[in-house]
Amino acid sequence: LQTYTNSLENAVVDDGLLKITAKKSGSGYTSARIKSENLYEFTYGIVEVRAKLPSAQGTWPAIWMLGANFDQVSWPTCGEIDIMEQTGSDKNKILGTCHWSSNGNYAGYGLETPITNATSSFHIYKLEWTQGGSIKISVDNDQYFDMATNNSMPFNKDFFFILNIAMGGNLGGTVDPNFTEDTMEI
Repeated sequence: LQTYTNSLENAVVDDGLLKITAKKSGSGYTSARIKSENLYEFTYGIVEVRAKLPSAQGTWPAIWMLGANFDQVSWPTCGEIDIMEQTGSDKNKILGTCHWSSNGNYAGYGLETPITNATSSFHIYKLEWTQGGSIKISVDNDQYFDMATNNSMPFNKDFFFILNIAMGGNLGGTVDPNFTEDTMEI
C-alpha cells in the first residue's frame, strides 16, 4: 500500500542510525526502500544488521537481498534471501526465507522464530552465505534457518541489499486505522 520516496521524511541518518519511516499520507502511505543495486553487490560472506523494528500493525519491515541479475531474469529466477521479515500482525516472530525458480517453477524455503522486544530493543540479524554450501540465518547468534545450496540454484552469483518498510500486502496485513507513522532503526 506504500509509495516509496526519496524524502528525508522517510529515510534519514540521525545520530549514527539509518531511520526508515513509514507515514500516513492522505489516503495512502509513504515509506523508503534503500537498495545497494549497482552500488554494492557481492557473492558469499557474513552479513550482520543491527536493527529495531516498527511496532505498528500493518508494517512489514524487511532486511533482504535480490540477485543482481534481477533486471535480466526477474523474480524468482534471480533468487531472494530474506535475512529478516516481520509480519504486520505478529511482532513476536520473524521469518527467514529463500525464494528461487527450479526448472521454471517457483521454489521456496522459510522458517520462523519467536522474538521478544524486537520493536523496543535492537537485535542482530545475521546471514552466513557460503560457496557451494549453505545459507544460515540467525538472530542474536541463535541460528534458526539452514538451507543447503547447490549449483542449480541462483545463490552462487552476486546479490544486492534492500532495507524497507512495506505497508499492508501479503505479510503486512491490515493496517491499523489509527496509524500515523512508525520507524525501523538500523
